[in-house]
Amino acid sequence: MLPALLGLRPVGPSHTALAARVGGRVVVVTGASRGIGADAAQRLALAGARVVLVARDAQTLEPVARRIRARGGWALVVPADLRDPDAAAAAAERILAEAGTPEIVVSNAGHSIRRRLVDYADRPHDVTRTIGVNYIGPVALLQVLAPAMIAAGRGQIISIGSISIDVPAPGWSVYGASKTAFDVWLRAVAPELSPHGIAVTSIHLPLVRTRMSAPTYGDARVAMRPVDVSKLIARAIVDRPRLISPWWARLAGAVLVAFPGLGDPVLLAYERRLGAGGTGPGGTGPGTPG
Repeated sequence: MLPALLGLRPVGPSHTALAARVGGRVVVVTGASRGIGADAAQRLALAGARVVLVARDAQTLEPVARRIRARGGWALVVPADLRDPDAAAAAAERILAEAGTPEIVVSNAGHSIRRRLVDYADRPHDVTRTIGVNYIGPVALLQVLAPAMIAAGRGQIISIGSISIDVPAPGWSVYGASKTAFDVWLRAVAPELSPHGIAVTSIHLPLVRTRMSAPTYGDARVAMRPVDVSKLIARAIVDRPRLISPWWARLAGAVLVAFPGLGDPVLLAYERRLGAGGTGPGGTGPGTPG
């Protein structure tokens, strides 16, 4: 009951509605080797999409591609380390050459880290690699793909973000800042893309139960599942909204903007309950891809 009340068990669109949007069209999914990305890629492939799977390791992508092909779908594996903007741009060039202009780009890949400032003060790489995967890499990918989508006159870019954008929380400063950077970049380019028929959708996620979230949250019950997020992605593709975010996160964010500092004691108490920090690529934070 509580997960449903909090919007953590969404209802996806019908298969027919999704197929009408993606059937026969190229859809790029980053972070597609497991969790949210793998589930979303398979859902879209079943609806007839020609899915391009992007992640660092080809070996982890191949099982996802095999499952798609076993059901008669089409999948292209494009390994790329999004921490490297040159590698991201090269991956985008390969996508255009081997798959064609994408109809939809689902920017799901991410690196999550939970550490207090004093714990990463002497670890500058924590900042650079997190912002590389969560912001610089996705931008580099879209710097190549978006002009092709503009030329085609249609498309959609979907960002898998975090409620850390709405409610910045202690311990998540590096992660939240990197996710916010990409979110703001997309919001800024959205008016430029709209006249060309390209929609932009930001999805702000709360806790998602994945393998990567287990070290921090254990078996928390009040959480989304990868399948829930893939339903949200499908809904975003059909409805093309600008933002999908839990009502309570938007409310909390508005309160914190109106009354700065009001939530500090609550946020600090919550952070202390989590105990020792954790880090991982692809999804450990409060609303992370994976």
